[in-house]
Amino acid sequence: MAKELQYTSSIKDMPLMFSEMKRTALLLCENKNADEIVRLSMEKNIYQLDKEKRRRDVPLRMIKRLLTINQPLLKVIAHGRDDEARLISFLALMKADRLLFEYMYEVYADRFQAGFDEITDKDFLDFIERKAQNSTVVAKWSVSNLASVRSKIKSALCDAKLAKRNGNALLIQRPIIDDTLRVLFDETDKVYIKAMLMEV
Repeated sequence: MAKELQYTSSIKDMPLMFSEMKRTALLLCENKNADEIVRLSMEKNIYQLDKEKRRRDVPLRMIKRLLTINQPLLKVIAHGRDDEARLISFLALMKADRLLFEYMYEVYADRFQAGFDEITDKDFLDFIERKAQNSTVVAKWSVSNLASVRSKIKSALCDAKLAKRNGNALLIQRPIIDDTLRVLFDETDKVYIKAMLMEV
């Protein structure tokens, strides 16, 4: 569960990256293992990345995220409708990123439950201040690091169609998950789905 993970600001370097997640999901569904996928990235540059380090890091990070979800959901990312694939990609990112999960639970869902349809930068700053009071890791993050994290969280929400921009603020877009998709979630997904559906 996300609360067992360490806080990181890695989302600033690798936000949702939907096309990379989809490509990786397709390869995993073809029974490619991590070594084979990294080799394809390094030798054939399948992710179209300039730097060698990035060619190694991106597939490893995508695989790490995708291993947090079950095979039926992996297939949704690889072969499903775009809106559902983006939502499941975001679920995988949330399961691999403690800060994003807590943001979704404590800000995104909470704001909606309180009757608001907008999230402001102040909401993020208040959230980070709470985290910093309880985590020496977050407390050490620089102002520029926090600004980048905030920007990438916004981008990830918009890429997943969970929000849309309204100036500096975000307008919450509640997703609709039909029953054919709901039955694919397992027990480990429930708390994350609640945060995305604002059912806190």
